[in-house]
Amino acid sequence: MGQWDDKFERAERKWATWRMQEYAQTERVLPQILEDKARRFPDREIFQFREGAITFEALNACINRAANGFLALGVRPGDKVALMLPNCPEFLYAWFGLNKIGAVNVPINVAQRGVGLAHQIHHTDCVALLADEPYLEHLEVIVDQLPSLRHLVVRRNDGAPPRLPSWPSVGSLGYDELTAWAETAPGIEVSFRDLSSILFTSGTTGPSKGVMISHHYWYEIWSQAVRSCRYTEDDVLYTGLPFFHSSAKGTTIGPAILADAKAVLVERFSASRMLDDCRRWNCTEAKYIGSVIPILMKQPPSERDADNPLRLMVGAAAPVNLWEAFQERFNTRLLEVYGMTECTVALVNPMEDRRPGSCGKPLTGYDVRVVDEDDNEVAPGEIGEIIVQPRRMFLGTTGYYKNPEATLELFRNFWIHTGDLGRCDEEGYFYYVDRKKQALRRRGENISSFEVEAVLNTHPAVLESCVVGVPAELGEEEVKAVLVLREGETLSEEALIRWCEPRLAYFAIPRYLAFRDALPKTPSERVEKYKLKAEGVTSDCWDRETGGITLKRA
Repeated sequence: MGQWDDKFERAERKWATWRMQEYAQTERVLPQILEDKARRFPDREIFQFREGAITFEALNACINRAANGFLALGVRPGDKVALMLPNCPEFLYAWFGLNKIGAVNVPINVAQRGVGLAHQIHHTDCVALLADEPYLEHLEVIVDQLPSLRHLVVRRNDGAPPRLPSWPSVGSLGYDELTAWAETAPGIEVSFRDLSSILFTSGTTGPSKGVMISHHYWYEIWSQAVRSCRYTEDDVLYTGLPFFHSSAKGTTIGPAILADAKAVLVERFSASRMLDDCRRWNCTEAKYIGSVIPILMKQPPSERDADNPLRLMVGAAAPVNLWEAFQERFNTRLLEVYGMTECTVALVNPMEDRRPGSCGKPLTGYDVRVVDEDDNEVAPGEIGEIIVQPRRMFLGTTGYYKNPEATLELFRNFWIHTGDLGRCDEEGYFYYVDRKKQALRRRGENISSFEVEAVLNTHPAVLESCVVGVPAELGEEEVKAVLVLREGETLSEEALIRWCEPRLAYFAIPRYLAFRDALPKTPSERVEKYKLKAEGVTSDCWDRETGGITLKRA
């Protein structure tokens, strides 16, 4: 372990004397904070990509150029702009550049296809779209479903001029042309109350919903992460989670900004590269999702496993049976948290008294309870739904964009209903049990069973379908679909999978398929999903992975 033997003690000593710079409520505007950082620490490296590092001064200059470019396109305060990009610097320039002119960024999952992709761009009334060139082929087939779209900006990562399609009523230009503007601030006043982002979460009984996140809510997420994880200017935070999700932006990118730390941002998680990356850039913290822990534990043991700079790995759903073994093998500490895009992060395991298997206590400004079907709090140890309520103003989401019915349901009785089942012990520690919703979670991705079923049901040979989650080897779930074919129709499993590829995100395509004569239903003709979920992987399930089917991810 060598030089890393005292990494925990050194971090604790630093935290005892270090203080994060606070911003007054009216100053909690993301680009305004970055301008202040650029003035105070122009040469400090804030982001590290494989291609190189970015200082606060360079970041602010690129943000201004993007802001002025969007203004020149006609994007105005309140306008929505979709970002369909991989993890890259341009994502950050566009996010903060749009916020600098009072506009709203709408990150799109780059694996989205077909109906789901069109819904997210159309539902949010996006007037412009910034996309990586490889995704154009998926956008071209839905462009006629995007009536509000007026501008397309295309990025290409190799420096060559991008291909610019000719779409009716949509003007197109390359990213370099968009940003060929001055590096001076555009001078538009933005409020901490204003909307910064709309992030899509999974629908359970309908299409995916757009979670509205204000500048102030992002600030709350960032600042609470700094406090809960005890980040200081000495920290280097690492993530390979995608930018289109809240985790990378909320618990790595933003906390690094507020703590004057550094964020190492790689293209994706790789079990074989993560520790080498952390050693290369001297990372002191890394993000995980539940499946990351068993994946790392399955890597061939190495004498260098414990010789790494990581003092902390932060995430959710670490298997409790691997907790202690993981910490010992990799000479680090796990810090479990709980939340969702609507209330990130509601629970944190206290740093000084972490409990394996627990997702912690309400330490970040939320009240958290476990309730029964009538919203009455249950006794300690009993299982119920986890509900959350902010204790401070402007904490948490303001609701779902253009979906008042779902917003009212979310805030039923003035509490955020998470749809997750959990329990709380006598000492106030919460434990996640299962998802109450019909949504699935596979390797960090939330999947709407409704949306997968909607696609399967449009196949000419399919009469009806039901999609459920079944336990996965690495934790979380795999997607199982049970289908009833139309009378007289035949359909092979491989043919159905290939049919799904252009219509579904790769992670939402079922792993298991079962063809049956009928689905179990109630007298009112509702499918009894719980029965199909409870039976797990049955003998009539065809397994895509053992069938040798490899999915395309681009």
